Formats: sequence, C-alpha cells, structure tokens
Amino acid sequence: MSDDTRTATPTPEDAMRSARLLARAEAAVMALFTTRAYELGWTVRSEPSGILDHVTLCCDVGHTTQVTPVTALHPKLGSTILQAPEGQVFHLEVGMEHMAVQGNPQLAVFSMALEECEHCARKQWEEAARASFAAYAIEADLRILADATSSNGYSAKKVCCLQGHEFTITAMDPRTPKREPDYGLAYGRTWRDFTLTDSVVKELWPERAPIIAMASPTPLQKGGYGFIPGASGADDPCVTCVRISQTPKLVEFRRRAREENAMILDSMSDRVLQTVRLCCVAGHLTSVSINNGLKRALLCVRCAGAGIRPEPTVYYVVAGEAMVKPGISSGDGRGRLDTHRSQHSLGQVRRLITDLPVGAALNVERHVLSGLAGQGIRPVMGFEFFDAVHIDRVLELADGWFATHLPNSPWSVTT
Repeated sequence: MSDDTRTATPTPEDAMRSARLLARAEAAVMALFTTRAYELGWTVRSEPSGILDHVTLCCDVGHTTQVTPVTALHPKLGSTILQAPEGQVFHLEVGMEHMAVQGNPQLAVFSMALEECEHCARKQWEEAARASFAAYAIEADLRILADATSSNGYSAKKVCCLQGHEFTITAMDPRTPKREPDYGLAYGRTWRDFTLTDSVVKELWPERAPIIAMASPTPLQKGGYGFIPGASGADDPCVTCVRISQTPKLVEFRRRAREENAMILDSMSDRVLQTVRLCCVAGHLTSVSINNGLKRALLCVRCAGAGIRPEPTVYYVVAGEAMVKPGISSGDGRGRLDTHRSQHSLGQVRRLITDLPVGAALNVERHVLSGLAGQGIRPVMGFEFFDAVHIDRVLELADGWFATHLPNSPWSVTT
C-alpha cells in the first residue's frame, strides 16, 4: 500500500449512521415479510424480533409452520441448522434424509422459507384436478369403466384406451397447473415434530438410531399422485401403448395392418410373440403371430397363400346400440360385415356399396374420417369406431361424397 493511501478510522457518527441504516433495512424486510405473509393467507402467531428469528405462522384452516422473515427476500435464505433439545435426536422420515447433518443426529437442516400453505394449496389443486378429470379422459381418449381405488389412497378410475387396454388411473387431471408442489414432506411441520428421545429411537427404530448419512442437497421429495408418464406426457397415459410405440416390430405390424386395411381384432400387448386375430380387407378371419406375420408379403394367411392382394371396392356403414363403424372391404363385403356382427355387436347395415372403381372406397373413407375429425368427433375404439350418436353425421358425409363423385352408384340399406 502506498504512502498516499490512507484508511479512515470509523467515527462514532459513522457507527451510528450504519446502525440506523441497518435498522431501516431490517424494518423494510419485516414490512415486506408481514405484507407477503398476509398475501399468502398467513396469520403471524409469534412476534418477530429480527429478520433471522423463527416466526410461527398459521393459515385460516389452522395449519402452522415456522419461517424466518429474511425469506421474504428469497426462499433460499431461509434454511437453518437446528439442534435438538438435550437428550433428544432428530428422526427424519424416508425422503427427508438429506436434512440430516452428517456426524451429529442432534443437528438437522430445516427450511424456513415463506411460502403458501402447502396443505391448503395441495387440497385446492386436488379439487381442481378432480373436477377436470372427465374432460381430461375425453381428450386423452379414455373410456371410464368403473370406480376404483389407487394404491396411494386417492380416488381412481378403471379406464380403457382406444386400443382396448384396461388399467387404473388416478382420477385427477395431471395437466392441471402447478402439479405436485415442491414444498416437500417437511413443509407445514416444525423441528419439534421430528425430535425424539434417544431411548425412544433405540426402542422403536434400532436400525435408525445410528447417524443417518447426509445426502447431497437435493429438492425435497415431491408428493406422488401415481400419474403415468407416457410417450407424450400426461396426454398418453396408457403404459402398454407407450411400450408398443417404443417397439419397432410392433409399430411395423400396426403400420402393415393399416396399409393392408386389415382389422386387428385383439388388443395388442407389448410382446412381439403375441398371436392376434385379423380380419383382412377381403373378410378372411385368421390368427397370426406378429413375428411370423411380418415375414410374409401379406399379413392374411389366405391372401398371402393365394399371392393376391385384394383391392378394396366396397364401402359400408354398420351400427349397433353403442357404436357406428364406417369401413371398406372387397368382394361382396359380407365377410367383414359378419365379423362386425359377431365381434362388435354391429348388426345394422346402414350402407353397403359394392363394385366401386379402384380407389373410390379409400377416397370416401378418408373423406368421412377427416370430416369427423374436423368436427371434433373422436373414435371410442380403434381408429374408426365412433359413438352411435354420430351415425347421422357419418351417413351425411358418405352420402355427400357419393352424390358428388359417383351419383349413380346404387347402395343397399338395412335399418
């Protein structure tokens, strides 16, 4: 340091000024804390004397928590290491081991952050999620079959996806904003809730009496509702469909079936060795192993044996009490109609148009399906089975296409 540089000695006036500035800063933080606590719905139950003191808050319902006023500036400023009373130790539950201080079971790190009441926030979220579950099920193409109970104790529903897979799902909409709050298992409780006498710990949890090793500082474990993360997140809740979409052979089998206009009559599992029943475009019923079917030129055993790939020249609409199905076939179409009658209880033939020019059946099918999709009408099973309430719209779209492109095509109608 050069001779020209001098360090000024603080004067008493400087010390008084610093104390006044510090007092004003603390007063500002306390005012911010009081305002923020009120905005979050808390009532201050203990008089704070400093920004680092522990303050007890109580929500309108009666839940209590402890915080430090300085966390009004930033939540991470609120962690503090507390020591258990003499003769007691901290017993931390599963998921909270990271709060332990390594080497000393009488010390633990507790969050003193100022946040909204986790219990109340979680309850409000659950109520909103339950209220919107029906809409979520519709948008995720889930058919609700029955009430159920999940392993985590929340209300659940037994549902069926478009591909016929049945499973149980928590009856809450996982898309509801602010899912699974990050407050963790310790929120809403004070350090006193985790202190036990050493003798009690040794008696009840002898394996936990030794020091619990401190884990790396990670966020507190989130409360789980048992949601199933699918390939598209919350919009794809069926685990089996997700596994099928991740298995190349199964994806190829489905693609080939669509390309050959073959109906898969059984729900596919996630196993490539599965044998499923097919009804090809010609109406042939056959059972085929997925592995073996992929080795043939055509999935249908009879068509592959004859070396002929039938061209769809038939358009039909069949209906029952619950569903309506527009589709295409070849020949006279009776094979497909018999399959729908026996497998899907669709015994009413509302339209049957045969001997169509090559490509016409595919074109009218695309027109009807795209028209239904454009009006927000979604299938209730597979890709082409719709709720029976939409039968008039299906017929209107089909009849409109024929009136425009093939006005002289005769059709057979059974009502």
